[in-house]
Amino acid sequence: MAYEDPNAPSQARTLESALTTDSGKKSGRWDWLWPSILAMAIVKLFGLVGGLVTFGCYYWLKPKMGTWGAVAVSGLLGVVVAIGLLAMVRN
Repeated sequence: MAYEDPNAPSQARTLESALTTDSGKKSGRWDWLWPSILAMAIVKLFGLVGGLVTFGCYYWLKPKMGTWGAVAVSGLLGVVVAIGLLAMVRN
């Protein structure tokens, strides 16, 4: 068995504190607005699947990337998935 220092902070607490310091800002009441607008634009332009992917990816990526990074990447992923699905259906 490996030696564990009883005075060292546990890895779980270290990870937890890193997550709270990186995303120290609380979610606002209007955080859903930008991904919803982006998802609706993608639904209108590319279809329902692209909008659903955009909305789902936003909430999956937001804790990791922050609001604006998640909006940008989720919009890009939604468009790519919609175009890819369209290409598969057309062939």
